[in-house]
Amino acid sequence: MNIHIIGGTYKEYCSWPEHKTLQGSAGRAALCLSQLTPKTTIKLHARIAANDQALLEETFAFTNNCELIVSNCKKTTKFDYFHPLSEPIVTPHITRGKLPTFDLSSDEFDSAIVFGMIETTPKVKCRVAVYDPQNTYNPILFSETGSTAETLIYVTNNNELSQFYINEKSSVDTIEIMANWLLKKEKASAIIVKCGQRGVFVHSKNENNWVPPYKTETIFPIGSGDSFVAAFTFYWLIKKLSLTDAARMSSIAAAYYVSHRIMNNEEGLNLFEKNLDPIKLNSKKKKVYLAGPFFTLPELWMINEAKHIIESFGVDVFSPYHEIGIGSAEEVVQKDIDAIKNCDVMYSLFNGTDPGTLFEIGYARSINKPVIILAENPKDEELKMYEGSGCKIFNDFASSIYHLAWLDT
Repeated sequence: MNIHIIGGTYKEYCSWPEHKTLQGSAGRAALCLSQLTPKTTIKLHARIAANDQALLEETFAFTNNCELIVSNCKKTTKFDYFHPLSEPIVTPHITRGKLPTFDLSSDEFDSAIVFGMIETTPKVKCRVAVYDPQNTYNPILFSETGSTAETLIYVTNNNELSQFYINEKSSVDTIEIMANWLLKKEKASAIIVKCGQRGVFVHSKNENNWVPPYKTETIFPIGSGDSFVAAFTFYWLIKKLSLTDAARMSSIAAAYYVSHRIMNNEEGLNLFEKNLDPIKLNSKKKKVYLAGPFFTLPELWMINEAKHIIESFGVDVFSPYHEIGIGSAEEVVQKDIDAIKNCDVMYSLFNGTDPGTLFEIGYARSINKPVIILAENPKDEELKMYEGSGCKIFNDFASSIYHLAWLDT
């Protein structure tokens, strides 16, 4: 069997933690799939600059079943992330309007993974297509690309699904209703919807199931969706699992990927699954008290960034800076204490020197409020009291935010 992979092969740079690679959606999916199914020939159709071809070949140097089919463009698209949860800066700048076509439809493929692309629109003709729109803000329907497939599986996320739906219906609805609408509109065989910490919804004529996400200690989320698509293609198309079982194993594979930044083989994932716990979230919306200093520009930037990112996970945030501001002890202390009492959990940006933050953590633990601490470069002994009092401590931003969202309060 040959599986063609069409989509963005992009440079990805992350400042903190440092991460540099030439993968993108299609490149990452090809690498993951080659690890999962070494006996299957993977054909990656990439659009990159000629002077980056050697780097792409180096990226795939240790795969024995990937064929690189390169189309040259002037400059390889690059995504720059400040941190893994930040909005990337994309270069070259993508102009709005109708995109040129990356037309591969002169050949008919048996099986293909197709990703939406930011700089062009892929067009394919195939028997089986797994399609990921890969664009939260301006997703394109498979039918709108001019592509055709006898069997079409959508793997999308809730934001893309909502955008498709609102373009026609003018308002959003439940995931279940919107998935059924897309199934009928696109004449698809199944719609797989990734819903973050809520899990994955699987919808077809015969299956309507939710699959839970899985908890890992560390999370580097760049590429999590791409690894899911590659794993889903393996478990559904090659291993012939049901849609629901394929989605469940793909969630496990994605959990492995975000905690290791590489994919494992099938045997390794089966072993990994034995130590995993599915995440069970209640319907209650958490209230988070955001503790941390805000007396310099870097400190205030971090407070604003943390507030924005936490809220993007569907969590209510009380930030003393935003809700109360800087004032006298009489103006702020009691309001801060009342807010700690009313919160479900505290999220603390810890630098070891701000007395207000240290007091807030201690007070929260004294009344048995759970506390999650981000401490990237603590000095020796600084965290002993916090570890001993039950605080959950992380040294990377993305992992701390995911565990905050997963916390069952």
